Amino acid sequence: MRPYVWDPWRTADRHPDRLAVIAGDESCTFGEITARADALAAGLAARGVADGAVVSTDIPSGPRFFALALAALRHGHGLLPVDRELFDGPAGAAILTDTAAAIHVTDRPLAGLSARQVLDDDLAAAGRGARETPDRPAGWLMFVSSGTTGQPQAVPRPRPWRPYRGVAVAERYAAGVDKGPCLMTNPAYHLGTLGPALYALQAGSAVVVQRTWSAEGFVELVDRHRADSALLSPDGLLDVVESGAAPLRSLTVVFHSGSACPPDVKRAGIALLGPVLHEFYGTSRSTITEITSPEWLRHPGSVGRPLPGIRIDIMRDGEVLPAGEVGEIQVRLREADHADGESSHVDTGDIGFLDADGYLSVIGRADAEGRWNQALLEHEVRLLAGVSDVAALADKGVCFVEVDRDGRADPTADVLAAAERLRVPVHRVRVAPRGSLPRTRSGKLARAQLAAEEVERPVRA
Repeated sequence: MRPYVWDPWRTADRHPDRLAVIAGDESCTFGEITARADALAAGLAARGVADGAVVSTDIPSGPRFFALALAALRHGHGLLPVDRELFDGPAGAAILTDTAAAIHVTDRPLAGLSARQVLDDDLAAAGRGARETPDRPAGWLMFVSSGTTGQPQAVPRPRPWRPYRGVAVAERYAAGVDKGPCLMTNPAYHLGTLGPALYALQAGSAVVVQRTWSAEGFVELVDRHRADSALLSPDGLLDVVESGAAPLRSLTVVFHSGSACPPDVKRAGIALLGPVLHEFYGTSRSTITEITSPEWLRHPGSVGRPLPGIRIDIMRDGEVLPAGEVGEIQVRLREADHADGESSHVDTGDIGFLDADGYLSVIGRADAEGRWNQALLEHEVRLLAGVSDVAALADKGVCFVEVDRDGRADPTADVLAAAERLRVPVHRVRVAPRGSLPRTRSGKLARAQLAAEEVERPVRA
């Protein structure tokens, strides 16, 4: 089937009673969510929120959140989901200030917040009955990143230049009015989680929200709601693999992105769930690559080839490098991905290499050229059998490695040999069971905390 353009308002017109979002005991239909989205947009306008303004929210994933997301996309606002726990300290308010958020939409008043805030029910009540078809550029999603330091900061994204039209529905993404739900397993303030779920909703699929993560709960929700698609973080995929439980319902596609997924984990995931894992890599401006399970099995460790119309160059000192050479990942976007006058060039901030078939491997951040070999060391360690995650701290002379809990893998000798070959000054290896090392809120190993806690201990032999 050829791709076609679709949006939730079309689903509501044709299937108003079709379920749109399910989260625990909460649910709504497409008729209800689109009506609420238009009412929320009218309520924002009544409050004087200008076209193109940033609207922040701490509403948890569920019907109310997705109604606000659709309101922002269709009616031209930047939506910034923020983890509500950040408002327990100064970080939440600082993010709203940094992004010049015009208003904060919440389902509960936040004490001590100087920014203007409003309850979403009050907005919806003020705009009830509105159904405007706006003729202005569409809205966009923003997000908060914690990076490797654990310090949250907002990441700006450009506004689209065209009015809202929905999404291009493609068969390979297993979403549409003839498909089962998409299971969302991570919070909405993670862009890599929200993107696939919001795509599925716009394509006509229901979104099922798993608010409390467990591998057993994931399997149960897939079967109960007969889901066709889902998104798992690498940590979540490893949890499912270690549980050994697969849904009776055969998923059509399981998306994953974000942190690097160790090949051992991905192979086990494919063996358990079938050849349905679909990895994507991108920046705040666009998805850049995708890779299916069969492709990945031929190119383990890769994040795929660029999407049609996108060009990837591996650069160092202004020169394009040949296949196999490590350098900075530079991207040229498609015309459709940038507005007139906006550069099509994207500096991803990552380093990696292309293989002879044009498949990209991402090995780390390009924050300092002296750390390139450190990133390459981590990439090689992830390829070792039994390794689930790694963080090399060359300035401390140590490499932290998480391994499968069966305890059969001890990569110490291989890590030290690779460090010597790559000239990375790592002389100690800390081997720990999977899940025992500290992590940031986004699930990455907390390098700053590991560095602060590092003390001299005997090397595991």
